[in-house]
Amino acid sequence: MQQNLDILTRAINEWLPEQRAVSQNPPAKELEKQLDLSLSDMGTDLANLEPYLRDYLKFNPDVSKVDFFKLLYSGMNEPAVLGDWITSVSNANMHTYQVSPVATLMEIELIKQWNQLVGYKEGDGIMVPGGSQANLVGMMLARQHACPDFKEVGFAGRTLVAYISDQAHYSAQKAANILGIGSNNLIAVQSDDDGKIIPEALETEIEKSLALGHLPFFIGLTAGTTVVGAYDPVAPCSEIAKKHNIWVHIDGAWGAPILFSKKYRHLVADSQLADSFAWDAHKVMNVPLTAAVILTKDKHILEQTCSGGGREYLFHADENADYNLGNKSLQCGRRADSLKVWSSWKVMGNNGFEEKVDYLQSMKQHCVDAINNNDSFEMLAPAVYLNILFRYKVKNFISEEHSRALNIKITKTMMAEGGSYIDYAKFKGKSGIRLILANQNVTKEAIDTLLKDCEKMGQRLESQEQP
Repeated sequence: MQQNLDILTRAINEWLPEQRAVSQNPPAKELEKQLDLSLSDMGTDLANLEPYLRDYLKFNPDVSKVDFFKLLYSGMNEPAVLGDWITSVSNANMHTYQVSPVATLMEIELIKQWNQLVGYKEGDGIMVPGGSQANLVGMMLARQHACPDFKEVGFAGRTLVAYISDQAHYSAQKAANILGIGSNNLIAVQSDDDGKIIPEALETEIEKSLALGHLPFFIGLTAGTTVVGAYDPVAPCSEIAKKHNIWVHIDGAWGAPILFSKKYRHLVADSQLADSFAWDAHKVMNVPLTAAVILTKDKHILEQTCSGGGREYLFHADENADYNLGNKSLQCGRRADSLKVWSSWKVMGNNGFEEKVDYLQSMKQHCVDAINNNDSFEMLAPAVYLNILFRYKVKNFISEEHSRALNIKITKTMMAEGGSYIDYAKFKGKSGIRLILANQNVTKEAIDTLLKDCEKMGQRLESQEQP
């Protein structure tokens, strides 16, 4: 173990120099030739393993840097990292209290705190490996609500239909596939110019399904869409759902931490009206990947939906039976992700997360103001959360495709040359540069530098297009 600790110490102190670029990964085929990652019959020792570990860190993007703006996570959460290390050392399994006593009690406390933030007074929940599984379980809960006999008899001639925004995360498509409802029965409802689902369009789609004799069972709303960070209106959609007895789920994987903030939690007002709620702790809360939760208002439906088997050899009816979380999970083996989340929450407290959200919102506003005050850029969507979608305005505009190609080239060239790591996305037919603010160490200066670099790169690439 000491040798492992020595390698880890060198990794932290020597292998991650302060001045290294945020991304330095070459194309896959080039890196494949550069590294010998072959496995063989004969093993090796830790000393021979060390260079490979060094290469792993060298070529992986450094997500802790303030100029990592690409994805919905960034930064370094030291208490959570410490918790993650201890979790790996202990290798606890979360199916029964007997083999994960402290982690189980930590998870129960986390579920309680998450439910309070969402507004569930007597709710339940279980931690899952990510928002995609949380959304899958949310759809399963909806199926259980609509068809309590489904586990025994299956579809039995019923056509189940689910409704999501056309801006919803693609995990809804995966959930529909896994549950077998068919992609034709996953209806993408029109969103407005701000990226929010249109309640009237939702009701129209439900009426269409009912006219066909189908069974509407799931409405999936989003709190913080992936591209522009939009928050779907909960109250009007909940009224529609009540009328037709449809389950309402909120995918808050990205945008849920706004609930920590007294100043901004209105963005997900009426969250308590939803029947289930997904939340990723590995995004804005910044714990190491992966850690998420599915929360439910109904205290019993989670176990009714997910349980099945294992009572003869695993889930014993002893004095700790009520603390065995495995019956609420789709998994048997489940990592103790509660420790890294609990460690972070214990150190930061609700106030610490509130300060982070409020600070990042102020940095967002600085970025939006800088874009709006620069004739070289234009915003492509409102930025209510921590997503900012804008584009470099091509001076000799030829077509939308021409503008798209140039903005994509800006992001890729900056990354290739060791600059800020940003991404591109499309919204309502227009493509631009998408940057995400998730690192609490980001500054106005870092944002100003990013925008200046985007402007210079756009001018340079556009000049190269001239005959």
